[in-house]
Amino acid sequence: MKVVSTRSIAVLALVAAMGISIPSVAFASSTGTTTPADSTAPGAGFVTAQKALEVQLANRATELTHLSADVSAATALNASAKAALQARLLTEQASINALIAKVPGDTTWAQLRSDQAAMLKDNRVYAVMTPQVFEMIEASTVATQVATMQGNEAMLQTETNSLLGQAGYHTALNHYNNYVTRLTNWSTRIATVERVVLVQSSQGYPDNTTVFVTQNHQILDANLALAYASYDASIIGLAAGGYSGS
Repeated sequence: MKVVSTRSIAVLALVAAMGISIPSVAFASSTGTTTPADSTAPGAGFVTAQKALEVQLANRATELTHLSADVSAATALNASAKAALQARLLTEQASINALIAKVPGDTTWAQLRSDQAAMLKDNRVYAVMTPQVFEMIEASTVATQVATMQGNEAMLQTETNSLLGQAGYHTALNHYNNYVTRLTNWSTRIATVERVVLVQSSQGYPDNTTVFVTQNHQILDANLALAYASYDASIIGLAAGGYSGS
């Protein structure tokens, strides 16, 4: 039986990294100088900050493109979840692209600060959109695997019942019961993970950082449970040959 991927380990590292604040563009001048609040001739410091913001916007545009491709390719995502994620990605792409077009024309610090704030507050590309997409894809993959494995329960039950009176029967029965219990448990829990992750939004940052970390732990636990369920199924097969271990 296929063992579930633990790709979500990478998501944990990503979400953990979200605890580190995203560096701000260095708007302030060096120590001992005063940064004009709204200068018409900004100078070299302004140009440096402007170029830095342009790079940050370009990076976010690239990330959103990658996320959109991931969502489109995710066959396990149900139609409504996929549509919701695609709509959010399109909204953020439009916002980021508008800023990409605007920032090169900024001539004041006030404009630059406003655009940087919009990039961060209106479009939580790294802090919200990225973990949301990856966790939704992974959770939906787990949900699909749970459903597939539940489809094998009748066959495993028949196989277990056929061992009645044989040496391996009780071993097979114990593992069959474990198999059913694990899958019943996670069919409910993984649906909760999907629901909780999908309702997160940019407006919920930074509080939803904890939500993403918690739900990623749930996904990891689900992958472990499915690995154990696969083991249970394999032991039932061995019991048919007389295996009576644990």
